[in-house]
Amino acid sequence: MAKKILITLLIIMTTIIVVLGIIIATFDLNKYKPQIEKKVYEATGKELKINGDISLSLSPFGISINDIVIKNPKGFSDNDMLKLKKVAVSLQLKPLLNKQLKVNYVKLQDVNLLVEKSKKGILNLTAGEKGSGSKTVAKKESKKNNAKLPLVNVGKLLLENVYITYDDKQSKTKAKINALNLTINDIALNGDKDILKALSLKGLLTISSIKYDRYLLKDIKSDFTFKNKIATISPMELTTFGSRVKGKLIYDMRKKLPKIYLEDHIAKLDLKNISKEFIKSKKISLEGYVKTDIKLSMIGQTPKQIKRSLTGTFYVDGKGFGIKGIDLNKVFKSLDDAKSINKKDIAGFLVAGPLGVALSKGISGGNMMAGFHGGTTAVKRLLINAPIKRGIIILKDVAMKIGQTRVALKGKIDLYRERFINVKLGVVGKNGCPKIAEDIGGTFLHPKYSTKALTSGIVANTVTSLLGRFGKNLPIPSKKSKCKVFYNGAVR
Repeated sequence: MAKKILITLLIIMTTIIVVLGIIIATFDLNKYKPQIEKKVYEATGKELKINGDISLSLSPFGISINDIVIKNPKGFSDNDMLKLKKVAVSLQLKPLLNKQLKVNYVKLQDVNLLVEKSKKGILNLTAGEKGSGSKTVAKKESKKNNAKLPLVNVGKLLLENVYITYDDKQSKTKAKINALNLTINDIALNGDKDILKALSLKGLLTISSIKYDRYLLKDIKSDFTFKNKIATISPMELTTFGSRVKGKLIYDMRKKLPKIYLEDHIAKLDLKNISKEFIKSKKISLEGYVKTDIKLSMIGQTPKQIKRSLTGTFYVDGKGFGIKGIDLNKVFKSLDDAKSINKKDIAGFLVAGPLGVALSKGISGGNMMAGFHGGTTAVKRLLINAPIKRGIIILKDVAMKIGQTRVALKGKIDLYRERFINVKLGVVGKNGCPKIAEDIGGTFLHPKYSTKALTSGIVANTVTSLLGRFGKNLPIPSKKSKCKVFYNGAVR
């Protein structure tokens, strides 16, 4: 008897599955394409086109949509804003029979997204939105139903092989994200009315590369979580300039303006790769490694807000690296031997060279360094210890040692107002007394120096590296004259 009952139940279940499979296989969802496209346009103002099929599947139970395209709004390029090869949604069948929606996963495959900003500063993502109608409907719905959001659980959200292009016509900048893969697990809404506060999730992000201007980040990998309106990306690893970077990023949205915390650590920053990117002369290169540690916090959304609130530390420490193509020892020997210096050939480089090579976009200046090209400079130590408080960089201990001579910087740099505050550069000997001392003030665009200016090409694009403009001669302090110690920091 039991055997017959079991066989009968199996036959019934098999029949149900077969019939359900036939219904699913023959049920045509493609006839709803025009309605879907119309609803999307009415809600967003975006022209959506489903070129592929909409199909149901039994194992796993769910729905998939193929070949989705969203066209760019009027006023932007003729390229499509979004191309999506496939969207697949897997549902749990049993809850669906009880009129409950539980999602196993949502998968988006082969995504190409184009983000454009017009010359007027308008994004293609927001252009053409049906804002007024949506807001009116939202207000009516809010008044009509003040209930909390329903509890929702989604097993996984998968983004596979995503490419994002950013084209800013206003600032004439471009960026590209290649092969982004994102797995989000344990997506949940806890019922709070504030959807961001209600949302929680965790996941894994990998990106093959991000290119912005000349900057390239590669092999990006990070875990991340989102809970209580705080996004945490940690640990975060990536490669830049051939060096591996480890750090974390926290994005806090609990208040009106977001608070951002960034931490980066590079155990061995390859200076050779940096010099390839930033030094124009092929005859000059850096060799060796430095250690960097960056810890920054900032509040705001605009560049001005971020610069004004920027707080943290910037630390670089390197020992025993070299500068190929220039012999700075000749420069320092000239300081000891001469009563005055021909600044066009020597002193200008003392500002531009040691720090400018590492920080500027390039060095040019014709015959400024005539007589000093060739050979190698052995840098015993480079130290940059610069705390940052509310947009002010404090040059606490910034110095470089070559031979027995040290080049040091003191003062402050105001990032928000883009100006120098009592910045002084000194070339000092063993006793810390300056052989050359230069005051630098004014703004980034119009710096002021304590000596007469030259129209040398080294000034262009190198304000942040404190390149100087000099007159023809600098007096060298007499060896017998007393001096106030210019530098007494950690570089000895």
